[in-house]
Amino acid sequence: MSRQALKHSQHVIPRAEFARGIRFSLVLAAIASLLSSSTRAENAPTHTYQSVRVADGIVAFIASESNTGIVSGNCIAIIGDDGVLVVDSTSFPSHARQIIAEIRQMTNQPVRFLVHTHWHPDHLMGDGEFRAAFPGVAVISTAFTQTAIAELAPKYIKGNAEQGAAYAASLRKQVQDGKDDSGKPLNDVDKKYLADYINSLDFAIPEYQQYKAVIPNVAFNDSLTISLGKRQVQLLFLGRGNTTGDGVIFVPDAKVVMTGDLIVWPTPYSYGSFLSDWIQTLAKIKALGASTVIPGHGPVQHDYAYFDQVSSALQYVQSQAQSAVAHHLSLEDTRKKIDLSDLEKKFCGTDRARQIAFKAGFTDQAIERAYYEAKFAAED
Repeated sequence: MSRQALKHSQHVIPRAEFARGIRFSLVLAAIASLLSSSTRAENAPTHTYQSVRVADGIVAFIASESNTGIVSGNCIAIIGDDGVLVVDSTSFPSHARQIIAEIRQMTNQPVRFLVHTHWHPDHLMGDGEFRAAFPGVAVISTAFTQTAIAELAPKYIKGNAEQGAAYAASLRKQVQDGKDDSGKPLNDVDKKYLADYINSLDFAIPEYQQYKAVIPNVAFNDSLTISLGKRQVQLLFLGRGNTTGDGVIFVPDAKVVMTGDLIVWPTPYSYGSFLSDWIQTLAKIKALGASTVIPGHGPVQHDYAYFDQVSSALQYVQSQAQSAVAHHLSLEDTRKKIDLSDLEKKFCGTDRARQIAFKAGFTDQAIERAYYEAKFAAED
């Protein structure tokens, strides 16, 4: 990987298609690994969301956890005196329509602003529904995210829609034949997992096909304050982390912060990330003094325990990579040297699906990104 590539690479993580589900071959590899274990799949896909009142006038629509990798980002509605600001629009247009109906039951105020935390498709595929329901809505993001939504997101979403049916068919064949692609017999647990995955795909593919691209028409570089009458909402770029253009949304009067995928529960995503910057960005978020954190995925958090766990994991990988580079190890040898088994236990426990997500979404890419960051820093 070149210095330029490290600086600018912003691809969907291979958990990939875990949350963003584009390269289905990578998911097949993850499934093959999962099926090598007889551990049961614990978090069957429901593809729903839960409406959670976070504070006065702030409601989070928390997407359900899925064991299959077909997931959705959280959505948040911030209600003011003369309008509503929505953060991210979920991965599923049908969910966006349901959320719009709920917002209309909460307030007569229109959704005036739709803000994106970053460009990954599982956070923006409901955009077309918000634009249809509220034609005057201003769609806002950082400048980098604006460009990425225009140039990158549609390609990934199109890939989901086009490849999904063939992928589901391949899984059906495995269930029918009673063996995986390598010829290994499937047990009942394996078959149940594949059935869950097929159901996930059957739900998700029509959703991908409904996607209507909406390019942000307002972009900011460092900060932008939105007035919702008496309520002020701060849109902040505090530094790179999960992507080049992560946006953070802070509501000072309620002390609520929305992090996008800078914080993801139960396992973080690191593909295309910038670990050194990410650590600093998390510190800046914490310094805002919020008492409530709404992550990009996962439940509302009322302390910084998980937040600190993510930061510590990043710091550990960074320090280990710096040591490896100082000892002139290759990337391959660095991967062998850095042991993340303790971190895996902290994030995943014994949940096999989470272990697969942690390895595909964090371990492999975090080590590589940290290695090249350390290598380039040593050369300067």
